[in-house]
Amino acid sequence: MNFDSITESVVIQIAVTVILFLGSVILGWMYGPIKWYRENEKLKKILLSGRRFNFFYRPTDKKFKPVTFLPNGEIGEGKNPNENSWRIRRGKLEIFHQDNCIYSRFVFDQSSGRLKHTNDADCGRSVFGQYFEPLFKGTRSAL
Repeated sequence: MNFDSITESVVIQIAVTVILFLGSVILGWMYGPIKWYRENEKLKKILLSGRRFNFFYRPTDKKFKPVTFLPNGEIGEGKNPNENSWRIRRGKLEIFHQDNCIYSRFVFDQSSGRLKHTNDADCGRSVFGQYFEPLFKGTRSAL
């Protein structure tokens, strides 16, 4: 091998490495929206199935109330200034205060069947540790 063929081989290896790296970055970047779409659809199905939920708004005191989610993005039963409307974004349920500011955010926990508070910093007005538990025919039960 001469110097030119060694240089050419190194350049080709670097180019292949860069292409593979960029490809993995692009695939990783695309995975987020695909995952969010799947999670969004799962949450819509859960929330808009007509079922009621027990919302544990003060979980340490076992304080809860029944809540329903309406297709137009409003809270039905259980609506108040803090839990006024809702949307699904990036695979999470977001609850809005009547001032249209985010109040709390929840993620679906497959193992418990609950929607658990994410405890994100931008949800500081709500009580951390809150959760929604779906109801089936008048009983508390996981999904």
